[in-house]
Amino acid sequence: MARSLCALALLLPLQAATLTGLDPAFTKYPLDKWLAEPPQPRLRWHVEFTPAELSTHQRLMTRVVTRIDGRELNKRRGEGDFLVLLQYRDAGGKLWQHHGGLDLGRLQPGIQGSDIDLTIFAFILPGDYTATVAVIDTRTGDHNVVQRKFHVAPLKTDPLPDAWTGLPAVEFIAPTTDPPDVWYLPDIENRLHLTLRTQRPVHLQVLVNTTPTERAAGSAYALRRNMSLLIPALKILSRIDLPNGVTDTAFLDLTHRRVPFEQKDIHQPDWDLARQFFLKLNPGIIDVRALEGQWRMRKFFWDQVASRLTPKGPEIPVVIVLSGPAFFEDQEPVDPRPAAAGDSRLFYIRYRTVPVRPRTRPRPGMRPPPPPLAFSSMPVDDLEHTVEPLGARLFDVVNTEQFRRVLAAILDQIAQL
Repeated sequence: MARSLCALALLLPLQAATLTGLDPAFTKYPLDKWLAEPPQPRLRWHVEFTPAELSTHQRLMTRVVTRIDGRELNKRRGEGDFLVLLQYRDAGGKLWQHHGGLDLGRLQPGIQGSDIDLTIFAFILPGDYTATVAVIDTRTGDHNVVQRKFHVAPLKTDPLPDAWTGLPAVEFIAPTTDPPDVWYLPDIENRLHLTLRTQRPVHLQVLVNTTPTERAAGSAYALRRNMSLLIPALKILSRIDLPNGVTDTAFLDLTHRRVPFEQKDIHQPDWDLARQFFLKLNPGIIDVRALEGQWRMRKFFWDQVASRLTPKGPEIPVVIVLSGPAFFEDQEPVDPRPAAAGDSRLFYIRYRTVPVRPRTRPRPGMRPPPPPLAFSSMPVDDLEHTVEPLGARLFDVVNTEQFRRVLAAILDQIAQL
């Protein structure tokens, strides 16, 4: 399953902190001294270090989950903050620090009924690290600290071995919980090292289908699930270094048959403008006019793709379509045409998740859980049928590792132009 940033639960930064270096908050607390002391029994907490995994942003991501007993927090409600400090040290001694926490004055009664997780995410490069986590009640001074050594392994047979060149070894991710920013991560400005060199000029156009299948068109969950995969892919593709060409991006709203966002000749993606479409979107409401014209969604998609494959200058048109599964009903037939003339290229990437059975903690006498469902292929969808006559290269992606291979293959094909 793709690893996306669905929630940065309850982690509230109490002051600005750098995402790539030293955090001024650490100067107030002697972590090295605390490590030499025995643990304080007055705090009930637990910390979990998860292995680094390839994220939807095509960078290794790790998370540290600090779990505080709700009864512990309840008895500390009032003044002060409950801080979590996280520090990474690499094999060369370089430090990266970040903090977050809870305002104890804002905690609601009844918090004692459940534990609270404070999670810090970070992008990280392969290597050896030491992680130090401290928790502090700023009013009482109660504190505890733990330290762990861990290794981040490189990807096996990486199809993009140079993609992380020049990136910081550790880059903390700001605690963004709400869509659409949680999909794009606007605070992460470092880009992958992807340079696409072609002999002839290229016009790269990245189109995102923002419409889930018609049967789920009113589902906010379906929209968020699709965009949590497609928007990171858009961010990666729109920031490719293309010395001999230009890049455009656009959203396709098939329900209303419109292009609600488009940016041409990108030097820096305008996320502030793009996000406005999602902020105004209400997937649970479809106006009558849009409903009456839904049978023309495939035709609208065809027209958009076909027109963009037509050369409008010396550049070779290259169109990449990003979409979730798209199965529509009662659509106007589209007259098939032969593949676009010339050297135009069309790539259709259908990115979807594979259902994962939630993890359950076994209990004594508990019946063993059933084995996970085997992966089943999904039939060709309506948009794939639509672009086949245009000579599209079709890719079905079900996880982040597969998207990385598809990305490498597409870049290799474009580089032949």
